[in-house]
Amino acid sequence: MNPAISIDRVSFSYNSRPILEDINLQIHKQSVLGLIGPNGSGKTTLLRLVSRILQPQEGQILIDGLPLQHLRAAEIARKMAVISSEQSFEFPFSVTDIVAMGRFPHLGRLQKLSEKDREITEYSMKMTAIDHLKDRPISKLSSGERQRVLIARAVAQQPAILLLDEPNSHLDINHQLAVFHLLHQLNRERQLTIVVVLHDLTAAAAFCHSIVLLHERRVAKVGRPEEVITAELIRQTYGADVDVHPSPLGGFPQVSFLPLRPGKV
Repeated sequence: MNPAISIDRVSFSYNSRPILEDINLQIHKQSVLGLIGPNGSGKTTLLRLVSRILQPQEGQILIDGLPLQHLRAAEIARKMAVISSEQSFEFPFSVTDIVAMGRFPHLGRLQKLSEKDREITEYSMKMTAIDHLKDRPISKLSSGERQRVLIARAVAQQPAILLLDEPNSHLDINHQLAVFHLLHQLNRERQLTIVVVLHDLTAAAAFCHSIVLLHERRVAKVGRPEEVITAELIRQTYGADVDVHPSPLGGFPQVSFLPLRPGKV
């Protein structure tokens, strides 16, 4: 069986400045994989390469065994949904309108939403528990509510793969947990392959089946959370003096900062 995503010797540069070099990675179907690494390590760039927002200078990316560069935009959108951390809406679309946009890859040119499309839109809002917001303009929602709307739009898109860039950024702890629980539900019930960029290492350990640690433009380590999120590796790659110990709430690696010495800033 082909991996959901295969990244083969991929390199990428911005204006001749290397960002990623010789990246090799297999992402299995129905897995939840976290991308971690220091700022500037190439996490978001790798996500943009997989979503074909960017094109690799070397190597290739395969989606379900098919070269990404050979797929049409509509084909990619039917296979893969992307939720960016920088998404904004300039018009006050209703929640229903936003979620219904997930059906566009399945429509022909100038084709209108069918009854089936509307049923899928309604189902997606119910599954993500935002159906009570369906008539509200997205501009009037909180950050947590907007994040759920974007996930609902992805559900309506009916992809096999979901890519997310820092879905918990700007959210309080309650909304972060709600988003992670929802993504776990999609992974279990819809068998979605999920690739997520995270800065919170403890959240990555608790949420992801496997972790990819990027450092200095390359893959530094791939494995289960307890294999990747270790005090030694975090110190080597992030340069941060931390302690890592099993969480009493599940045994996953929990990252703790050592206290500052008095008088230190």
